[in-house]
Amino acid sequence: MKPIETLTDDDFSALVRAAVALPDAPPALVKRAVGLWPEIAPSPLKQVADAAINRIRAVLSFDSWTASPASLGLRSSHSTQARHLMFSAPGRDIDVRVLLSSESFVIAGQILGPDDHGMVEITVDTHAEKPHRVHSAPLDDLGSFRTSDLRAGTYWMTLRLGDDAIELPPIDVGNRR
Repeated sequence: MKPIETLTDDDFSALVRAAVALPDAPPALVKRAVGLWPEIAPSPLKQVADAAINRIRAVLSFDSWTASPASLGLRSSHSTQARHLMFSAPGRDIDVRVLLSSESFVIAGQILGPDDHGMVEITVDTHAEKPHRVHSAPLDDLGSFRTSDLRAGTYWMTLRLGDDAIELPPIDVGNRR
């Protein structure tokens, strides 16, 4: 066998193809090999670090209620109660729509980024010490979520995605201010 430094591209490609063609080891043999090493319990410091959640604050980058009508074009009208918001967080954008649905409101949206699972939590200020959770919704396969039956008011959204908790600024639902 030649030293790796002297391999041509064709030699290297043939070596990779040969490695890919090798069969996997039998599962019983893999389990036995893994069992040769003792399991190391994580240190208390690692447990605390693993339990820590990376809190990220998203920034509002677009709000259809503050945009000028000329910039929105003819298809968007301020006569509708629909509101389009776009938030930015490191590595992700969050598209949020607030829609009127009979006598209540719907908040729907999509996470635009690498996440494929997670949860959206919506809380409302009750003038108590701690806001309480009103709704939660899982993300679907496309990173979309939808909650309904919300009353007019100010809501906070937290997106729980793996070790990240992305907190959005307050969202006013209902009347324009």
